[in-house]
Amino acid sequence: MRNVIPVFILLCATACPAQPLPDSARAAQEIKNTVERFINTRTAGSKDDFLVAAAEIRRLADEGQPFYRFLLALYALQDEACKLPDGKRAAYLTEGRPLLRKAAAEDENALAQYLCGLDLAFNMGDMAGAKRYFDSAALQGNALAQNTLGIFYLTGQSVKQDEKKAASYFQQAALSGDANGEYNLASLYQQGRGVPKDPSFSLELYSRAAAKGHSNAMNNLGWLYQHGIGVKPNPEQAVEWYRKSAESGNPDGEFNYGYAFLHGLGVKPNPKQAGVWFWRAAEQGHTEAEVNLGILYRDGIGVKENFAKAADWFQKAAAKGNAGALFFLAQLYERGKGVEADEKKALQLYQQSAEKKFPRALLALGTFYYRGKFFEKDYAKAASLYREAAESGLDSAQNNLGMLYTRGEGVEKDFKKAAEWFEKAERQHLADAQFNLGMLYEYGRGVEQNHLKAVDLCKKAAINGHVAATEWLFQNGYTAWIESLERKE
Repeated sequence: MRNVIPVFILLCATACPAQPLPDSARAAQEIKNTVERFINTRTAGSKDDFLVAAAEIRRLADEGQPFYRFLLALYALQDEACKLPDGKRAAYLTEGRPLLRKAAAEDENALAQYLCGLDLAFNMGDMAGAKRYFDSAALQGNALAQNTLGIFYLTGQSVKQDEKKAASYFQQAALSGDANGEYNLASLYQQGRGVPKDPSFSLELYSRAAAKGHSNAMNNLGWLYQHGIGVKPNPEQAVEWYRKSAESGNPDGEFNYGYAFLHGLGVKPNPKQAGVWFWRAAEQGHTEAEVNLGILYRDGIGVKENFAKAADWFQKAAAKGNAGALFFLAQLYERGKGVEADEKKALQLYQQSAEKKFPRALLALGTFYYRGKFFEKDYAKAASLYREAAESGLDSAQNNLGMLYTRGEGVEKDFKKAAEWFEKAERQHLADAQFNLGMLYEYGRGVEQNHLKAVDLCKKAAINGHVAATEWLFQNGYTAWIESLERKE
């Protein structure tokens, strides 16, 4: 499940010009509404609604209105829906700049000031000049500028980082009822940045933003309800917020809604529906959705097994540096599943994943060193890699490290340390570790000898399908228990 610890919104809602560009108040209101719809849906609303809003901006620009031409050109490099040929984009900016700058300077129009600031930031790299425009617009209560300045101070962009000032700007936007201000401020209260950590108030602010259709806030509400942050855990409520976010076209919401279906979080498990929502998120470039869709195709969960499609999805995520995707793609190259077998390519991918500290890649490389595959045998190197993966909590690495301690391979033989690592893995119900720890109790190595404890651990391992544990129980006279287990199956 993805915890979307908040993505702060740079382009936010309610733009209210202090002195409208047109003479007509009615025309000014139309501009305000159109700009709000465009910016709101771009930052926090439905993907489909944004495409409709962008199409409206383009229509107005095509009608020859300089303001909308400038607006479209301003976002042409920021969003595919606003894309323009380079020449047309340059012409629209050249045409609109004098008008917008005149309105910003002479009329002190807040919306014009904000857009002039964006022009300097996006197209001229003049962040100091952009900030001056944003400062002027923010003083007039423009929520767009207030949120943008909040981002500046939060990230230390063009100013000295100051989380308290960031919170102050977000609060100003939130007090005007701006959804993005509420969302951004909720993010700070959730993390305790610039304000005291207050999950309950964060929940309240996310709720306000979500009520205004903010799909990122909807998704984060799902996370809070799922994990009981600021509220009692409620899986059904969590999945309801994920659904609302997903149906708004939010890729994080789509991914989390798919995850809920895959794991039965607040809904009946439905792998096929999980695949549908993962696909929708993946089509928007959601990396974790790409990885999970690859896993579904690889394992035939909710979809027909298809290693070639699995490889394609893993490749998309791996190209963006996702450690898990690099590892899963390496497995396919090593085994020749969905791609032509290529052990050299597999090793490169394993190494890239391990460099990103992906535990299973560290374990794989450790095993290569242990077995002498791709490298000369090196037990010490294997132990080092196993330890790194084990310390991250990977149960199989903990078990492997324990085995090295029992044998004195790459480390000094130490049954007590072996028992400690087996115990960590056993707590995660790993059958190999249950059996291995059981054998230490049986022979009193690293732990106090305890036959009953050994039997109990071997029974746990046998229930988990461990063949050696089952054989040991049979050899030690526990045939009746084994037969009862078989009858249950």
